[in-house]
Amino acid sequence: MLRVQSDDPDLQRKGRVLAIILLSLEATMIVLATVNLVQGATEHYFTNSVLISLIFGVYMLNRFGLTRIASLITVAMTATVPFLLINESLVGMYVAMIIPVLVASYLLVPWSGFVLAALMSVGAVISGTASLSLLILALITILAYLFANSLDRAYRENRHRALHDELTGLPNRTLFVDRLQQALLYADRYGTLPMVMFMDLDQFKVVNDSLGHRVGDSLLNEIARRLKACLRSGDTAARLGGDEFTVLLNGLPDVNDAVRIAQRIIKAIEAPIDLEGRQIAISTSVGIAVCEGADAQPSTLLRNADVAMYEAKKEGKARCKVFSPDMHAQALRRLELEHELRQAIEHAELRIYYQPTVSLSTGRINGMEALVRWEHPERGLLLPEEFIPLAEETGLIISLGRWVLREVCHHAREWAKEYPVALPLTISVNMSVKQFQEPYLVHELTALLREKELDPRCLQLEITESVFVDDVEYATGLLRELGRVGIRLALDDFGTGYSSLAFLRRFSMDKIKIDKAFIHELGVSEQGTAIVRLVIDLAHALGMQACAEGVETAEHLARLRDMGCDEAQGFYFWKPLACEEVVALLADPPRKLLDHPYSSGYPLDPAEDGRQYFRPK
Repeated sequence: MLRVQSDDPDLQRKGRVLAIILLSLEATMIVLATVNLVQGATEHYFTNSVLISLIFGVYMLNRFGLTRIASLITVAMTATVPFLLINESLVGMYVAMIIPVLVASYLLVPWSGFVLAALMSVGAVISGTASLSLLILALITILAYLFANSLDRAYRENRHRALHDELTGLPNRTLFVDRLQQALLYADRYGTLPMVMFMDLDQFKVVNDSLGHRVGDSLLNEIARRLKACLRSGDTAARLGGDEFTVLLNGLPDVNDAVRIAQRIIKAIEAPIDLEGRQIAISTSVGIAVCEGADAQPSTLLRNADVAMYEAKKEGKARCKVFSPDMHAQALRRLELEHELRQAIEHAELRIYYQPTVSLSTGRINGMEALVRWEHPERGLLLPEEFIPLAEETGLIISLGRWVLREVCHHAREWAKEYPVALPLTISVNMSVKQFQEPYLVHELTALLREKELDPRCLQLEITESVFVDDVEYATGLLRELGRVGIRLALDDFGTGYSSLAFLRRFSMDKIKIDKAFIHELGVSEQGTAIVRLVIDLAHALGMQACAEGVETAEHLARLRDMGCDEAQGFYFWKPLACEEVVALLADPPRKLLDHPYSSGYPLDPAEDGRQYFRPK
């Protein structure tokens, strides 16, 4: 009964109050008409019926969203009725006039009560009916104004807080979605083309964690200011939360215009920002979605822009992408794969394969690198590059990494008991950046090694250069703690990431693993060969060992031995082996791998050989 057909929350609020007033008046008039009917007061029948009908009509106007018109009629009606019905007592008439003053002050504007009271006072003076009761009316009018004004101000302040971000003052998600809904309705009616941008700051967490939340908040405020400066007056910029911003663009003729605006925003945000004596440079990735079809929904546009933004992030920092339908299909597939990966971790669908490393001085196996595989029930055996990036993005890499470490330590202990002659072997496990940043990593590893009764020197953690970028001090301390425990450390894929000789000198590593991209250049490129030789010499100069990855030909092996490389692994020796194949290898380990005439038994292309590992005849 109190429902008002309007999208304006303020009109809905006032409309509900007006509906209560009108229903109360209607009920009062019905009771009064009933009393007059019982008493036989026929002179009031017509007036009663007119007022009951009028109140009902005003109620229906308010219900259909014409609240302001209904409020004016209500004020006029409640101001007129006392003159018609209260003739005996002027005091009663002026007291009854308080009602329209209150209604006008609350439902129209707070000062409208003064206008109504002034008109009534002028009318009383002209008609000669003025009395001291006018003072009561004036006092009530002042109180009504103060009450209505404070109530209206409090409502607007609360409304602003509810619809705006407290930090930046930008519209929040609720207000943005409401404006987007209005833009979609307008677009359906007039054929315009609203577009949505979804923005996410690149590496904002690094700033927040390293410099503190106060600096992070100041940075967000500056980003909001620059964002608004790049937009037109009719556009809407909003902060959804954290470092996520959205923009609603109206009236653009083509998506290329939105791309140009996005590039302008990216350029503006990239400019260095001075905060508390520090100069901070940050970038943003932007996704754009265009309204297509009359059935477009705000949630759909926001989702599409978000998907496009993540596609932009995949290509690097400070990028912009426009949503296309295939992106949505990929996002759905990614969501499905994420769910399946969670199930795989819980249901033990993951398998660990091991690729041996060979000492180039003894020709014997001296280690194994653990490589995780996923036995997908429908897609078969999946390689790490098909699911590890997803695990890192979703945080599943933490639980997956714990499982891998536990399985590896268990296997290493079992092999040590069963084949003590073939041991000791160093088992290498790849660590992601997120795993490396876990606060209790050292404690968990120490407890695991103690539980499995495994020598810490049998475990080697392989990390990439990217772990040093975010927090050098943290990385330094963690590496020292791991070294004190006795766990070996290897720098994986050296030369392909954020290579820094200063980092290499500062961090105490046991081994450098040369990426296969450089090994494949041996004998093909003089520059590639020179780089490999330089890395080997650098490792030795710093007291580290050098291990070559991706060795696939006899020439690779010969050149690496000539350069003094310590270890090698690759398809030339073995492809990754399942656990049962590792057991068979340890039970009958090959000897003198390096003395074999490679031209009479080792296929140069591992894909041509169907065996799980290659052994000399």
